[in-house]
Amino acid sequence: MFQKMGKYTALCASSLLVMIAVNAHAADGQVEFTGSINDNACTINSGVLKTSVDMGQVRIADFANTVGSTAGSTPFSVSLENCSTSTLKNVSIKFSGQQSATDDTVLGMSGANQVTGVGIQINDARTGSKLPLNTASTDYVLRPQTNTFDFTASYVRLVADTAAVPEGAAAVRGIGTGKVNALASFDVTYK
Repeated sequence: MFQKMGKYTALCASSLLVMIAVNAHAADGQVEFTGSINDNACTINSGVLKTSVDMGQVRIADFANTVGSTAGSTPFSVSLENCSTSTLKNVSIKFSGQQSATDDTVLGMSGANQVTGVGIQINDARTGSKLPLNTASTDYVLRPQTNTFDFTASYVRLVADTAAVPEGAAAVRGIGTGKVNALASFDVTYK
């Protein structure tokens, strides 16, 4: 019986050593796997993820004295790369940002000491028509590989000048002078 107990004890002891060895190696490290799966047909060109559009200088005299008149049209683009059109064939682009206090379809100025009486209007370069903030563009057809979508940004008058009221008094300008700073983000929707 002692001999049987010795074999049993030896077997249990060796099993315990294997379990200890396995447990000692199992807790030495950890690997975390992260990622995502999306249904995007393209990737956004890294050059347009954060870009700056220099609107240049315009004079107040470049605007007609009507609300909605524009001046200083500047082109800019959104580029998509590595496009696959096997499942999704179209795309629309929507711009959003701080809206003007007087016209929620155009970008208002952001930051301190900004010019007054103007906003930034975005137009679809294909049609020349205004693309209101928070409104998706009409669909663009995707081509395989690279796609570039063109837009223009313009200063837009939001306040008209007032005529001189008393004789000899100067008109009150609707547009001030100063810095212009506006920020827009864009979303791409695949269809």
